[in-house]
Amino acid sequence: MNWTAAAYEQYQRDGFYIQRGLLKTEELDLIQGQIDMLVQGDDAVDGMHREREKSGAVRQIYAAHEQNETFADVVRNPSILNPVQHIIGNDVYIWHSKINVKDAFEGTVWLWHQDYGYWMYDGVQPQMMSVMVFLDQSTINNGCLMGIAGSHKWGRIEHYSDEVTTSYKQWCVTPGELKSRVREEDITHLTGNPGDVLFFDCNLVHGSSHNMSPLPRKTFIICYNSIANKPIAVENPRPDWVVSRHFEVVS
Repeated sequence: MNWTAAAYEQYQRDGFYIQRGLLKTEELDLIQGQIDMLVQGDDAVDGMHREREKSGAVRQIYAAHEQNETFADVVRNPSILNPVQHIIGNDVYIWHSKINVKDAFEGTVWLWHQDYGYWMYDGVQPQMMSVMVFLDQSTINNGCLMGIAGSHKWGRIEHYSDEVTTSYKQWCVTPGELKSRVREEDITHLTGNPGDVLFFDCNLVHGSSHNMSPLPRKTFIICYNSIANKPIAVENPRPDWVVSRHFEVVS
């Protein structure tokens, strides 16, 4: 499915666009049928990588698209891939994929950040974007993603490393920088239903709050990079599950 001109205009203006109902019931059923198995899996057995909350609950599952046929199909879905290729302007490969899990009353905050705020340190240019597939209903109460409309036009903002707030180190924008730039009316709660798909720029400032709801919130995020934007050598390179060295064009 191709986007309308108005959809591309909105993406360029706001730095994000939600395509409602992109995945149909049959596709969602296949994906959701895999989730419990993946959450309960073992990195040493299935080749994925799991990050956990302080409680031990799974917070993220990386590389499902490399090990699971259902998720491999999602990253190649033409209704996702075609607009990504159009926006990036080139063939793309998977920088990484991850299933984000916010368990009911347990899933924790993601502080305000830009993805390219830390991807820059991996030796790439901002010819990148992300796609978030909603696997559950995403509400204000269960910690939906929030985006700052138009913030991708600011360019990259300096980030710092927060290793205190959650069990997982987060690169994030300083409170002082946020206070100087962000207006309340610019914050958009990106709510939606299972099967909705959010496309967003790598410099969009975004974050999400704690899940205060009985509803879990799971999403599948695919990060695409231009095939011409392979990372150059850097000191202390991050592992393959987060910075892929598999430069296979997605088709």
